[in-house]
Amino acid sequence: MAESAVAFVDKLQEDCLNHPAMKHSYLKKFNNRKVNKKQVKLFAEQYYCFSRHFSRYLAALVAITPDEASRAPLIKNLHEEYGGRQEANQDMNAERTHPAIFRAFLRSVGIDTSPKTLDAIKPLPETKLFVDKYLNIRFLNYLEAFGGMGPGTEYIVPQMYTYIREGCRGAGLSEDDVLFFSAHIELDVEHAEGIKNSLLPFAQTKDHQDLLRFGAMDFLDARTVLWDGLERASGLL
Repeated sequence: MAESAVAFVDKLQEDCLNHPAMKHSYLKKFNNRKVNKKQVKLFAEQYYCFSRHFSRYLAALVAITPDEASRAPLIKNLHEEYGGRQEANQDMNAERTHPAIFRAFLRSVGIDTSPKTLDAIKPLPETKLFVDKYLNIRFLNYLEAFGGMGPGTEYIVPQMYTYIREGCRGAGLSEDDVLFFSAHIELDVEHAEGIKNSLLPFAQTKDHQDLLRFGAMDFLDARTVLWDGLERASGLL
């Protein structure tokens, strides 16, 4: 027998925060300020390989979501990825896109952000697997993808980025340098709530709940592999 949709999504979100990806020793080293600027630089390069494509992941989920109402918060998220903010009557702006804000973070750790240099960043094998997981959203069952992008991604961002921001601060970065993380800590609370509301109509049956849970855990398992690779490459093992 299926749980109520609200009870199921609440429990799934709780389980996502308790997933090994969120308890990983790599994240703990950031939270405990045990990373130096060189290690933050490696994180920045590798995470940009993922972050630069985030609007593509959202667009793929929009494309495969059959329910019109459930696409609405995803489209709003896309608008905000490009610097727009409906609540502030703020239209899209190339200088405020989330990749542009992330590139400011890259510059703060000494990374040249010319297109040629950024395109030449070589992802770790674990990073490539992680990015490919998200780029392949368009091939997934939309319920798996919603679980992965909602509870398995947007919901965990405020806690995860709080840890990362703490490590960056400990490595000497300023508040302006960590703006990308601070902005998402606030914004993704709203994004996660929007996606949660979109999930509820899908989460009425046991079969659907199983697919949503599988997607969330599958994407978090991929993030665990990402942290494994970064911890190894950073010499933090």
